[in-house]
Amino acid sequence: MRYWAIDAGGSGTTALLDDGTRWRRGSVNPASVGATAAEAGLDDLLRTVAGRLGPAPSAGWLATATLTADTPEHELDRLTARVERAGLGGTLVISRDIVPLLLAPPLSGRGVALVCGTGSGFLAADGTRPPVAVGGCEYLGSDEGSAFALGLDGLRAAVRAADGRGRPTALGPALTEHAGTPVDELARRLAAEPFPKAAVAALAAVVCRCWLEGDQVAAHVVHRALGELLRGVRAGRDAAGLTTAWSAALGGGVLAGCPELAEALRRRIAGELGADPPPVLVTDPPTAVLAALRAHTGTLPAAVAGRWAWQRRLTGERPRSAPAPAPPSPWPSADGGPL
Repeated sequence: MRYWAIDAGGSGTTALLDDGTRWRRGSVNPASVGATAAEAGLDDLLRTVAGRLGPAPSAGWLATATLTADTPEHELDRLTARVERAGLGGTLVISRDIVPLLLAPPLSGRGVALVCGTGSGFLAADGTRPPVAVGGCEYLGSDEGSAFALGLDGLRAAVRAADGRGRPTALGPALTEHAGTPVDELARRLAAEPFPKAAVAALAAVVCRCWLEGDQVAAHVVHRALGELLRGVRAGRDAAGLTTAWSAALGGGVLAGCPELAEALRRRIAGELGADPPPVLVTDPPTAVLAALRAHTGTLPAAVAGRWAWQRRLTGERPRSAPAPAPPSPWPSADGGPL
């Protein structure tokens, strides 16, 4: 039996096979790139996976940020149909992107999973009862501490400094150099975009760099983000009733891209919230998805089945008539590496 996993976050999507082969694409989240681009990107990646695996039955896990515990059945049917049309057969697990972090080792279903990438979210469980979610309501309702939040707060601080309302900061020149335009024009340009989430989130790397170089305003932005992430872990811990022997798994592009921020968060979760053993940083989410798949092939834990993760049987039947030629993929076929 061959295994495959797809981790679909807010900024990028990665497919990983059990032999280590991987492909990188752009976001397949409609909130980040729009429905048309999201569907084209997912279809392209699924066809690539199916082309490598061939017609033999396989087991796969599609973990995507677009799902919630209340995802309607027709959306699950739509995703299943896209996987089948690509030519994949066997078993499919569909879940939100944070679920594998909770189910894969070392948490194995008990603890707090945190994703801090383009967006942010938390999922906690005691190993017996169904998980509880904190945040994860897209960038209008939550996403505190995320790359989007860091980018937005950094941009606003730079604008305030430029027009005299805020303290001087290196964020203005740094963001201007990054974008090739003054921060006031950058802010107006981003506001005019139909899907600004990913573009704003891309500014987080500049904010983190200014923080590491000693800028006090950037430090305030980062410390605010750390506080929000700590509040989310605390809320998940308390809601799940985790009082002894619990830990956390931390994933997402912000933490992978800024190890200093990740380490600061790990220390605070252990020191202020009592996580023991200390939290683990998941630097390769597709590997966690694959690990969760291997650990739960055939049977999902009862606490998550049907609400947090869904298992489907695939027919493996390709379309009877040849589909219209797909448009050229906007992403390279080879692995583009991490963002």
